[in-house]
Amino acid sequence: MKKSIARIKSAARGDATYVPESPCARGHMLRTTAGGSCLECRRASEKTRYHQDPAKTRVLVASKYIRNADKICAKRRASYAENSDIEKAVAKIRSAEWRVKNPQHAGAKAAKTKYKLEHPEKVRAAMIKRRVAKMHRTPVWLTADDLWVMEQAYALAVLRTNLFGFSWHVDHILPLQGKKVSGLHVPTNLQVIPWVDNIRKANTFKVPA
Repeated sequence: MKKSIARIKSAARGDATYVPESPCARGHMLRTTAGGSCLECRRASEKTRYHQDPAKTRVLVASKYIRNADKICAKRRASYAENSDIEKAVAKIRSAEWRVKNPQHAGAKAAKTKYKLEHPEKVRAAMIKRRVAKMHRTPVWLTADDLWVMEQAYALAVLRTNLFGFSWHVDHILPLQGKKVSGLHVPTNLQVIPWVDNIRKANTFKVPA
């Protein structure tokens, strides 16, 4: 069988997929460069196989990952390094969502512990940086009532976390360390929002709609 010209060019560029000259029998127009198989058909076949025997499929996927763990991790790191800032932010959000949904998972605990052990200076530096920034952005004119209101915001975050079953954060509407604008650590600058919204917001200020 004559090899596709598009496949040869894609392989030369290092692309994982290519668009062939003609579709497959089901009309799909995307194939894998390595094997030349239809990507959509293969995914459909994998879904069917999973629904027929989920346990067996999980074992096969896990064994494949274990055999190729180093290659898979290296490929993911290389791909992540090439991503844009937006793609990296999305990846961080997805990772954070998974860790929150699976807090007792051995992998989540091990990854968190490993990072703290390997980068104690980063963990400590981030904590001190946050603490110092909050101190510098806390006005001396705050009253006892102001401090009490701020404490209640953190208490509300804990209450909502226990009530809804997912984490809530006390966020600064105007970030303490914003690039263009910075706010103060005062009652009127605090809001209690879901953790995922706080991560997406990061050190930015979003004008209310």
